[in-house]
Amino acid sequence: MIDKKVFSESYAVILALGEYFINRLPSDVFELIKSKSDSVYIPKIDQDKPLNEQGLLKDTMVMIAMLRLEYWCNTEGEKAKFLAHLEANEEKLKETLRKTASTRELLRLIGKE
Repeated sequence: MIDKKVFSESYAVILALGEYFINRLPSDVFELIKSKSDSVYIPKIDQDKPLNEQGLLKDTMVMIAMLRLEYWCNTEGEKAKFLAHLEANEEKLKETLRKTASTRELLRLIGKE
């Protein structure tokens, strides 16, 4: 089950992106994200910072990537480019993990320490 904070952060990101991106989502998807959001946790999104610098949950980043892939890419070429970017990031992570010498360093990399 997805944590309510993921829905809250995703909702905040979508609102920060504005009407153009909201309107590209099916209304039922947007309403689901909105309705599943935590009513107490209301994250602030700084539009001047990249998402990866906002301290968002990893699952939030996954949800935003999925929304981008499914609804916000304009062409199949754009989708393919985005997927290639995601795959390249995954390969970089795998390479970093292969080179990790200690458990402490591994925990630091995955954000558990």
